[in-house]
Amino acid sequence: MKAMIALVGAAFAISLAGCNTMQGAGKDIERGGQKLTDTAYKVRADWRAERDRNDREYETARTACTTGTDAQRDACRERARNAYLGRMNEARTTYHRQELRAQSDEDRREEAYEAARNRCDTLRGADEDRCIAEARRQFSRS
Repeated sequence: MKAMIALVGAAFAISLAGCNTMQGAGKDIERGGQKLTDTAYKVRADWRAERDRNDREYETARTACTTGTDAQRDACRERARNAYLGRMNEARTTYHRQELRAQSDEDRREEAYEAARNRCDTLRGADEDRCIAEARRQFSRS
């Protein structure tokens, strides 16, 4: 009988210790989830900053292509385009853009803008300018 009481007492003590352990594990998992969420927000913000910086640099480089012959201007714009595309591909690789999922209306609008903006990369000259302006107008970012 004493052995049975000792066994039940031990089982009870172990179950209480298990409850505390499970509660602690739950808190650890919750903190880990919060850290993942915070990291995802930081990556998203870093991606936006990089994309905006690249867009500004591209606009500056394109507007600087105003002198010389038509062929020289086209070559200048082509160099600016290639540099921009290279920087954007590098940024997408760095931030794993293809793995980010649109969670909010703002994220979905940004993805639609990026898709429209990427379609402009196949155009040249005034057609490209109109395409970029239309993408910005349609999916304006705040």
